[in-house]
Amino acid sequence: MSPAKFKEIRERLGLTQADLAEILGLSGKQPISHIETGFRNPSPLSQAVMSVADELPEKKAKELLDLLRKHVKVAKRPKKVKKHASA
Repeated sequence: MSPAKFKEIRERLGLTQADLAEILGLSGKQPISHIETGFRNPSPLSQAVMSVADELPEKKAKELLDLLRKHVKVAKRPKKVKKHASA
């Protein structure tokens, strides 16, 4: 996927670089900027998410991205470590 196509999809969906970074689980908007300028290549998973979002009607694409955002937030939460009882 070209940098221009990546940016075109993001803009069509009304997402900022920071929004898309959050959805894709990236650290801040800089990785998205790097992808859109061609400095960095998107991961295969990021490309797949953007391709699927591009193929869906806008409403469905936004529903998908909202669902991904929700699941990424859950996945990024610190995990509670179970304490083992002393013997």
